[in-house]
Amino acid sequence: MSWSQLAGSVAAGVAVTAIAATCRALWSRRRVPRALHHRVSRRGYLATVLRTSRDHDVAGLDAFVPNLQPSGGSGVLHDIQAEWERINGALGVRLVTREHQDCLRAGAELLSRGIEVRVAAAAADSDDLSYHVFSGRLHHTVLNHRDGDRDRPNRLDGMSPAKVFQTHFEDVWARSAPLEAVLADHLLRSLRRCGDLAEIADRLRDLRTRYRLDPVAEEAVVRHFAFRHSAPVVFVTGLPGAGKSLLRRRLAAKLTAMRFQVDELTDYVYAYHDFMHRVMRLDGNRGTGFTAEAGGAFRVSSEQDLTPALTALAQRVWRNQGGTPVTLVEFARSDVVEALNTFGAAVLSSARVIHVRAPAEVRSARLESRAQPPRLEVVEPSINVIVSDDHRLPSAVAESIYASDNFGRLRAHEGVVGRVHAIDNEVDDPGHARLDEALTGFIEEVVRPYRALSA
Repeated sequence: MSWSQLAGSVAAGVAVTAIAATCRALWSRRRVPRALHHRVSRRGYLATVLRTSRDHDVAGLDAFVPNLQPSGGSGVLHDIQAEWERINGALGVRLVTREHQDCLRAGAELLSRGIEVRVAAAAADSDDLSYHVFSGRLHHTVLNHRDGDRDRPNRLDGMSPAKVFQTHFEDVWARSAPLEAVLADHLLRSLRRCGDLAEIADRLRDLRTRYRLDPVAEEAVVRHFAFRHSAPVVFVTGLPGAGKSLLRRRLAAKLTAMRFQVDELTDYVYAYHDFMHRVMRLDGNRGTGFTAEAGGAFRVSSEQDLTPALTALAQRVWRNQGGTPVTLVEFARSDVVEALNTFGAAVLSSARVIHVRAPAEVRSARLESRAQPPRLEVVEPSINVIVSDDHRLPSAVAESIYASDNFGRLRAHEGVVGRVHAIDNEVDDPGHARLDEALTGFIEEVVRPYRALSA
């Protein structure tokens, strides 16, 4: 072969390679990738998350990480957790994972650092796609498609992509349960004899070992278990004007700050529903005994007229049984014992009652000073009626139906004996310091016995 032939062959080979590369480049520019396609090592992906977490422009983080891993001996994971703890001190960190032992163990590590972790419902249970939405002066979204043992991550900068993932996160977050509640539920379902204190103590120790709970995480789980086991429903009773609604709202705020999910229920909305049926003559029998009063209020001829509303409230409470929220139930009746019996023995057997008391003159003054009418909103094609906790109560009703209650019988009622807590609210304290102190004492009374079991 001559030199000219050799040169021609080499040139032809180079030309073919160049043409093929050009075609591939043109094709790749026109072809839309079907997925995150650039594969990197796990360490490379985690390094990207760590680098973004260290960005001084980042002040908040919402992350959906269904394949969350405990730090173990990984220095990178430990550093990521430390950076998230720092971010949590700014705008906060929220993380959603799935119900898998490694995920729960990793979540417990974050819980110990003060980070709020929730566990996704089954509908959101996915282990192949995760994302981290970093917010602050600038916005960054790090997403990753986990393909077997390979990661296919990408980083998107700017507000627009962050909004898309943030919307999904808010939906998943709202449908997920706090990690503490999930672990408490595991503990509750593992009991063979629900009231056996020795077994509860053993299960608490097993849970601590299995998920490597430090004292901070363990205390959070014990709190949730205490309410799930002995106070899943808290009744707030008392005569009108005693301060039930204020106490219910303050208790809900305290529990929410401890990362409980809380449902606040009252029979007034159901009573008002019956009243509207009566006023608009929608049903010949519904709302019997209701009469309209000024300011959007109503009066009833006797307490028996409110029985359908209480029954509807009881049905709503029954639907919460077995779920993670703590249910706060407010109502006013002169015969509290008879009203409680409406909820049935299954609810009462593990419920608590907070009975709010105030002198008659104080209650009367409060009722006179409050008179917030219902608010009407037109949301086509609907009309919404929003009632207030501080609704007007006609004085004739307060004097004829709610002149007194049977607290003495309530305290001795076999369905809740030993679980009735009286709180005196005779002074209007603008800062609610006395009321908050009493509620802190109530929470401590519920939790203390279980804390002792876990020691």
